Amino acid sequence: MRTYAAIALAASGNGDPIEAVAALERLPADAPARGTLATALLWPLLANLQVDLTTLDRLARVLAIAEADPPATPKWPGLRAGARVAALMADTLADRVTDPHAALAELDRLATEAGPDTPFVPILESARIGLTLMTALHDGDESAYRRLPEQLAAMRARAGPGARSLPLEPQLALIDALVEAMHARRRGTDPAVALRRVRAAAERLPADDPLRGMALQHLGVLAGDTTPPGTDWTTDQDRALHRGFAAAQMLGRGEETDPAKIETAIGHLREAVALTPPDDLNRAFHLAGLAMGLFRRTEVTNSTAGLDEALAVITEARRLAGDADHPHWSLINDILDAVQQRLGHAPTPAWQDAMRGHTFHVMVQSDLAGATMAAADAGRDALDFARRSLHDRDPAGAIRALDAGRGLALFAATEVGRVPARLRAAGRADLAVRWDAALASGDPERLPTTLRREAFRVLTGQGMAALLDPPELPEIRAALRKLDADVLVYLAPGERGLPGHAVLAPADGPPAYLTLPNLHLDQDVDVERYLSTAARRDLGPADDEPDAAFTGSLDALCRWAWRAAMGPIVDQYLPRLRDQPSGRPPRIVLVPTGRLALIPWPAARRPDGRYAIESAAISQVVSARMLCHAAALPPVPLAPTGLIVGDPDTGGVADDLPAARVEAYAIRRTFYPGARYVGRRRDDSVSPTGPGTAAEVRDWLVSSSPGAGAVLHLACHGFASTGTGTAYLLLAGGDRLAAETLGPLLARAPERAIGLIVLAGCHTGRAISGYDEAYSLGTAFLAAGVRSVLSTLWPIPDAATSVLMFMFHHYLRVERRPVWDALHQAQLWMIDPKRRLPDRMPGELRDELARTDPAEAAAWAGFVHWGR
Repeated sequence: MRTYAAIALAASGNGDPIEAVAALERLPADAPARGTLATALLWPLLANLQVDLTTLDRLARVLAIAEADPPATPKWPGLRAGARVAALMADTLADRVTDPHAALAELDRLATEAGPDTPFVPILESARIGLTLMTALHDGDESAYRRLPEQLAAMRARAGPGARSLPLEPQLALIDALVEAMHARRRGTDPAVALRRVRAAAERLPADDPLRGMALQHLGVLAGDTTPPGTDWTTDQDRALHRGFAAAQMLGRGEETDPAKIETAIGHLREAVALTPPDDLNRAFHLAGLAMGLFRRTEVTNSTAGLDEALAVITEARRLAGDADHPHWSLINDILDAVQQRLGHAPTPAWQDAMRGHTFHVMVQSDLAGATMAAADAGRDALDFARRSLHDRDPAGAIRALDAGRGLALFAATEVGRVPARLRAAGRADLAVRWDAALASGDPERLPTTLRREAFRVLTGQGMAALLDPPELPEIRAALRKLDADVLVYLAPGERGLPGHAVLAPADGPPAYLTLPNLHLDQDVDVERYLSTAARRDLGPADDEPDAAFTGSLDALCRWAWRAAMGPIVDQYLPRLRDQPSGRPPRIVLVPTGRLALIPWPAARRPDGRYAIESAAISQVVSARMLCHAAALPPVPLAPTGLIVGDPDTGGVADDLPAARVEAYAIRRTFYPGARYVGRRRDDSVSPTGPGTAAEVRDWLVSSSPGAGAVLHLACHGFASTGTGTAYLLLAGGDRLAAETLGPLLARAPERAIGLIVLAGCHTGRAISGYDEAYSLGTAFLAAGVRSVLSTLWPIPDAATSVLMFMFHHYLRVERRPVWDALHQAQLWMIDPKRRLPDRMPGELRDELARTDPAEAAAWAGFVHWGR
């Protein structure tokens, strides 16, 4: 009876709950009222919950006793839900959750059982954050990583002044700091401040908290100290994770050259594999690391000893990973391909599987920022695989490799609208309905990674694996012919002593490649001077005119561009085209990789002073995928209607653009008399049809009115920042039209057909998410279905741009040339000393022409044609 009394006293809040639990557990399993006593103890245990593993495990044991003989009371479901959440928290902290998706689903069910008025909301939300992180780690969900800090801030805001007493607040603060450190490393910025936050947060945790020990152990590795400290570990999994993490830091991407360090890393990885049970989700990762270490040792020692073991180990890792949806699928297949090559095996599709992993990983992200992070390694891996193919004299394989790593976020954006039909064809109408509902909402959060992952697992598992692959050569050739282009050219820069290459896929004939020993971006002072300006992280309205240093660097850059790439292409390759074009110049569609995307290739200049555009017409495309996407869309006839935006009043956010007003007003009056004009007129007055707000542009983009037209010309400010991953047009009142909003916006109007968008603002073609992703304002419109886009590489000069744009529309509307040729002819007109002025050019534009040098490269070479 004394035991019962001690338990009852603790249940009333007056006794020692720890002693009471011990007394409860000493009772025989068939003791009377044992379940009732356990239920009574749950209340004080939850009310005074301390989030440490010992306390949580104690509560979980009491719950198990209560569940064996549950009370028939209305409060039991809510009480059980709170206690079960605490048990999930214990499993999360101790790394005992084998299926985080199932755990999150259980958490949702528990939240429903507990009801909206449950006092356990803080426990539920804290557990959800922890499980969300676990799920993100399991899935490689970059979008979830990015949103975690926002979710933590929102949870704290809901909790109010008592936020710092949330059940998992110390652990959540540590998670927040760890995510910040991870983001800093992925962005390439200094993680020192974040690492200090990690240490401070870890040291605030209780001494026996498993997260504290794990964080402090890994902190040295994050900071570059890869020597595992001799500390007791909570579990074998913790020890294995540290060993694997330390070894991965030592090996890097397989570039370590110190045999002793490599041998140490191999030892760590053997221990990690031995400590990891067969069903552990991290086993494939540790096996891949071991295979990488063994492979790297053979390279450094110039022997084959250990290669057979490496092949066996990486093959086992691949078997455990299963398919492209595994977060380490690309890494595993990259290593497998390298091992097979070193063993001299016949070429295998391992590298293609590696790139499929990258594509799958990008396509399941729920936002642009997540997709960009997911694609971070794809371009580099693609270039490595392409070089291997060229070493084997296989340009077709190089084309496939290069395209597999290009523009994945944009490709994902183009595929979003096609998924429901594919799901229905695969017999999953239920998933298609959920997908359609998410698209209709226009909210990326409604199309989460979990739904995307489920859908793409179905599609790739039902014989639609080609969804992850770039187009084959016959598809590329057909697209080139449909777009009246002659050759698709990938430009890959040289690095680490290796030459650059041009890899060419003609509309007719076999693929080819040119070795370009001068295509190095870090071996020419003039190129570095230009890139130091062009590659700045933040480019915006304050930079509206090119400065003298920038324009001065262009001439030398243009001569380098001819010597490095365009000269060999134009002089050596184009004459060998099987079908020489008749009635037009040869037409090249470029795919410049890496920072080569910043170079104005049409302005490449021969030693005799002639520009590349005098020998060929040059367009750009993000990838062969996007080339085929553009070719598959039906052309949209252009009429003298549309929307013209002229220098909206930004409310002092940016300078006025008087020549842009002249440009826009002249273009509307001369070529599009039926178009709506918004913004400011030549006399600085606001157009009676609208001031040029972002809302007016958005309404036009989704308009179903037959009179809306299919042409949008924007003469306004543009902004681009690779630091924040943001690009936008600055419109009336300082309002913004952001690149990342365009896809969801136009997805709501799938029948809208837009033929041409001219982005005559600064930096509208500047990639904001990595050069190989090529995600910009211009390409965002293309991904959303716009047929043709003109965008800009740099801060374009106001006066010269107004003249160039007038001439572009002259060739487009008066001479009825296709968009690509209209820009080509307008740029040729700018450099022609004998240029003739059209009779319909207004006097104001003639005055602008007199105030500028139209032949200067900065005046015309910044505009790039994309699409049809």
